[in-house]
Amino acid sequence: MKTGNRNYIVSVILTLFNSREFYRRALDSILNQSFRDIEIIIVDDGSTDGTESDLLPGIRHLENVKYLRHSNRKHALSLNSGILISSGKFITFLDSDDEYKPEHIQQRINYFNENIYIDLISTGADIIGKEEDMYVPDANDLNRLIHIKDCIMLGTLFGKREVFLDLKGFRDIYSHDSDFFKRAEEIFRTAFLESDTYVYYRNNPESVLAKLKKSIHDK
Repeated sequence: MKTGNRNYIVSVILTLFNSREFYRRALDSILNQSFRDIEIIIVDDGSTDGTESDLLPGIRHLENVKYLRHSNRKHALSLNSGILISSGKFITFLDSDDEYKPEHIQQRINYFNENIYIDLISTGADIIGKEEDMYVPDANDLNRLIHIKDCIMLGTLFGKREVFLDLKGFRDIYSHDSDFFKRAEEIFRTAFLESDTYVYYRNNPESVLAKLKKSIHDK
């Protein structure tokens, strides 16, 4: 794991688990942001597909990248590991099978510069996939499906560092992103930003949501 003394404006936490086939798109989209003061925290949640050996040669020279690998602890706890070693004034996330459009981070920095009292935002997304794949289990009733547009999507969360530290990160439950946002609403100022600069791919059959949806459908 790389460490350094520099603090960045934004920390992007990218979690990996057997992501060798598609993590490059996600990583490249961070590196290609128009806003440059970004720290990239890569957390490998115990991949067994050769992700580590494929990834490390390409990031060794990057001073703004920290890499952490641990045993498989599930997504929420991997996110929390990334939060703990981050340095950014703001923290945000990217799933390994998604990507940012080039202006994604800059747009959010502009928003917070203009709305200094807001602590945490969620946004919409540019959702790619078939319409039948757009429905996911409702956190309030796993036997009911709701459209992904009606959900809080982890990758669209962007907020001040103290929000994530004060709430002690994510809880290891289904829909930990919506759970986090609900907890944040109770003590912080939150908002929704109309934006489609997060590109969310719903065509990965290995995603947690896809597997859960299949298990419910097969009952």
